[in-house]
Amino acid sequence: MNIYDKFTNSEITLIEQAGIKIENRDYTNAELKIVEMNIAEYIMNHSSKNSEISKLNVKYDRIFRVLDSI
Repeated sequence: MNIYDKFTNSEITLIEQAGIKIENRDYTNAELKIVEMNIAEYIMNHSSKNSEISKLNVKYDRIFRVLDSI
């Protein structure tokens, strides 16, 4: 799957904000699972104070849904 085909520019920006470098190429399912795990780790590294984790979960919700459907 090519991430550029499945996600909007703002979603790609969110992925990159999580520290993941995105290339315009086809990713294997294993690589996409790594992307998903890295996003989850990025979210969990935030403080639960001020609901930061909840806010990030909402922001990344569609990205997780797309990655889960693979």
